Amino acid sequence: MPIVAGIRLSREEALELSSILTREGSDRPARLLLRAVTSGQDFVALTTDDKEEVVAALDRRPTTLVDVRRALFDELNWQRAGLAPPRRARGIGSVASRDQHERVNVAWV
Repeated sequence: MPIVAGIRLSREEALELSSILTREGSDRPARLLLRAVTSGQDFVALTTDDKEEVVAALDRRPTTLVDVRRALFDELNWQRAGLAPPRRARGIGSVASRDQHERVNVAWV
């Protein structure tokens, strides 16, 4: 079961998405999905152009693949914003500015 944009797709969903992409003329991402299904790959690495094609294909019709479209749309917006991570009030800066002898637990997400 391949993972696209952090969403695990069932075999049927991956084949449906591949079919939609093929009908829309987006052969490259369709081939990547088919290859992932047939070879048992876990992750499908999409380029920015691939992501835009998937978002456009899913935008034009109702489908069960809403989560994939939403995740890719958010990822594309994040990339277009200059690859800046979302701003958080208490980011790594608040931890890094502490006294260097103070112990702090940091989890990277």
